[in-house]
Amino acid sequence: MFSIVSWNIQYGKGVDGIINLARIADAIHKDGLPDILCLQEVSRNDPEIENGNDQANELKALFPNYNHFFGASYDRFVGNQKKRKQFGNLILTLHSPIQVLHHLLPSPADPEARFMSRQVTEMIINTGYNTFRMMNTHLEFHSEKQQIAQILRIKDLHKEACQQYNNPGIDKQNTPFEIVNREEKMIICGDFNFTVESKPYEIMTEPMPKDIIDLVDVWEVIYSKEPHASTCGLYDQKQWKEGPHCRDYFFLSKILEKKVKKFLINTETRASDHQPIRLIIDL
Repeated sequence: MFSIVSWNIQYGKGVDGIINLARIADAIHKDGLPDILCLQEVSRNDPEIENGNDQANELKALFPNYNHFFGASYDRFVGNQKKRKQFGNLILTLHSPIQVLHHLLPSPADPEARFMSRQVTEMIINTGYNTFRMMNTHLEFHSEKQQIAQILRIKDLHKEACQQYNNPGIDKQNTPFEIVNREEKMIICGDFNFTVESKPYEIMTEPMPKDIIDLVDVWEVIYSKEPHASTCGLYDQKQWKEGPHCRDYFFLSKILEKKVKKFLINTETRASDHQPIRLIIDL
């Protein structure tokens, strides 16, 4: 069985307001180390967050057997800093990816909202039995307009990969033009910042164009008759005044739905304002 964990760690800030990445690691170790760990809201060299520590390197040290790949949503010099301030998503994997791609997501002008850049990291993973695309993202919260544009871009990336897979170009082995298949089999996880009842969720789960594999919500694959369990606001109701609800998801190519075995949520940890979610799948 293959396991993937997704967690918005809020740069290690727990419900008690204390930043502590060791608590994040402890919660993951307690549940069992996954094959792939996808984290959102990881900070690097930001003097406003925990003395400007490089959290990507700290997490690398906490998970020493993993390959790590950081995708910066923003990348800036600030003042006289010698290091670049970054914020984004981190993938830790026990499997060396064949290829890694970082995609900046669109942020169309929305003068009514504050926002920051968003991105998605895509990697091609070979499990030894199968090859699939793994994607990790964190979408806009304050602007539905931007959120919808980001969802459409993610779906366009899936469409592009499927079309490239079925209609490959000229392959030049051992050169930069060598083809690396972007599989039709795809799993994407993260903090999507939309609720199940929202228009963005509806767009995310709408059928793809003809000949492109549809994307399905893993929760619906296993628990189709039950309301979505909550993934944030369980304990931090200062930030989440609406109380417990769902914003974190796994979506995958429909051809993988029969491979899904379990979807789990750690509802005990208070190490972040979100709860870690886990997919167990036969890959």
